[in-house]
Amino acid sequence: MHRKHSTIESGVSIIEVLIVVAIAAILVGIAIPAFNLFIGNTRTSTIANEFVSALNLARSEAMKRGTNVTVCRSTNGTACAASGDWGQGWMVYVMDGTTLVPLRVREGFKETKTFVGVGHFLGNNAVVAYQPDGRLNATINEANDYFKIDNMGKTMCIYINSSGRIRSQKNC
Repeated sequence: MHRKHSTIESGVSIIEVLIVVAIAAILVGIAIPAFNLFIGNTRTSTIANEFVSALNLARSEAMKRGTNVTVCRSTNGTACAASGDWGQGWMVYVMDGTTLVPLRVREGFKETKTFVGVGHFLGNNAVVAYQPDGRLNATINEANDYFKIDNMGKTMCIYINSSGRIRSQKNC
């Protein structure tokens, strides 16, 4: 008996490859804008969380140490900056007599972002000062002022009330 061998073809045609490439290109075209939105929101949230963490540190250290603790704009981590926005960096510090003692320093951002204090925080006293009872120092800070972070149109605001409590809000 004589058997015929059947041949099995394997591989893909050029048309099949082009269809797969076209579908992949469409999916990438849809995904990239959504991914950029995700990245922008994540960066804005990260900045806000770092700043809220610095404010919480200042408040807790003020209560723990029984003295005023301050957060200010800083470009070098050793002195407060008199002008500019908070995106250039900030510092949490306590005064030990006449010596400024940094507790935490955040360097400025490499990317272009806007991070400003709104209201009283735009003035020369652009600091957040906590008293030993955890409240804002009323001689320096006013209630209902806030900070606004704008990262490529993705905004987040950080509000501090007179009792020193902090809350944040997206898309403000």
